[in-house]
Amino acid sequence: MPRNAEQPIRIRFEQTLYPHWGGLSGYVQFVRYLNPERYRTVTHVASDNDEDLPRWLNPVRPWLRQFIRRGQMPWYKLSDLNAELSAAADCLGRRQDIVHFLDGEHSGQFLPGILRLAGLSGIRTVATFHQPPSVLRDVLNPLILRRFDQIVLVSPSQLSYFRQHVAGDRLHVILHGVDTAFFRPATTQPAAPIRCITVGHWLRDWEVLRAVACRMPSITFDIVTNRDIALDGLPNLRQHRNIDDAALAELYRSADILFLPLIESTANNALLEGIASGLPVVATDIEAVRAYLPGGEGILVAGNRPEGFVKALGRLQEDSALRARMGRCARARAEALGWPRLVAQYESLYEAALARPPVSWRRSDP
Repeated sequence: MPRNAEQPIRIRFEQTLYPHWGGLSGYVQFVRYLNPERYRTVTHVASDNDEDLPRWLNPVRPWLRQFIRRGQMPWYKLSDLNAELSAAADCLGRRQDIVHFLDGEHSGQFLPGILRLAGLSGIRTVATFHQPPSVLRDVLNPLILRRFDQIVLVSPSQLSYFRQHVAGDRLHVILHGVDTAFFRPATTQPAAPIRCITVGHWLRDWEVLRAVACRMPSITFDIVTNRDIALDGLPNLRQHRNIDDAALAELYRSADILFLPLIESTANNALLEGIASGLPVVATDIEAVRAYLPGGEGILVAGNRPEGFVKALGRLQEDSALRARMGRCARARAEALGWPRLVAQYESLYEAALARPPVSWRRSDP
């Protein structure tokens, strides 16, 4: 039965949760800003492990591990299978109009096929992907991409990969957002000495950070990560582990510069939280970073050259007026990327997904 266009759109969000993510950081935050009069939402969270499976399936756990490996998605775990089975039950009960996989590298391997076999192609599937092409090639089976009705990317740098496998009218670049009310600038200037903050671990260039910190002993480097990054022994480097959201926001506000030497990137929570905190940025010059920092928000260094970073940091260290000016530009850019402003793009995406015919793919596709 066709859905009544006047009824609220029911969306189930599937999220894969990493333990280091904060409660006010990350991609899932946009869900809170959807118009509650138009959208009825539920968010199901799967842990990133192979233990999140109903006990009654324990006897076949080894077989299920072998089965999911056939999908050639190495990040897909039994927790993701459990999430898809739960979503399938929800859809078979006709309680949803859209299922949005928020972490497509981890999920969405089976549900589109289940919906097709059950004659429920009226339920649309959407997936968001976060990794750069160099990672996507190793973690995705491109044939599975054909089954999603719509695909969301968080950086234009991902388009080169997806255009090889998916029609362009199913691809949507929607930049990542940030909570600009929680992550906000300090009301007073941080005290000397100059402090840089680096947050996260994924695709960070720790060797370059060490080289820069060694050359700039007058700058304090605050590193927020729970990972072992082998940067012990530097007196001007402090690592912060297991801090909560409030402590993280305060660290941003107490810093002078956001320093992000990156190997690769698409969207970056630390970048967004840093600029929302009014910090000028010194980061690696790559396409994804330029998409998020198109103006005077930071100094970008090509090729991760330590001497380039040293020069950029030294310039900001010596020029407080420049730091203040770039910090204001950074905050303005963050406000443009605040979730309340970005959420309209998701609402348009969902409306369009339901208005269009379901995607067509062959049953013979794996």
